[in-house]
Amino acid sequence: MKVVKIILALGLIVIANCGIVMANIAHFDEVWAKRAQRAKQIAEKAYDPNPHHVANHLNHKTHQAHKAHK
Repeated sequence: MKVVKIILALGLIVIANCGIVMANIAHFDEVWAKRAQRAKQIAEKAYDPNPHHVANHLNHKTHQAHKAHK
């Protein structure tokens, strides 16, 4: 009987806290939607469709870092 009361009490606590947890969720969705849109714009601006340019740039920066480390 004690176990049933404990489970019931925990269930009521969870149900009572649902309203608190879901408060202002629309605001957060709007914020995250704007952040996602901005991140997509930045990624599209940084995108280079030529993989050789990307590889050469990475190799150049790696070589510079390796020379600076010596």
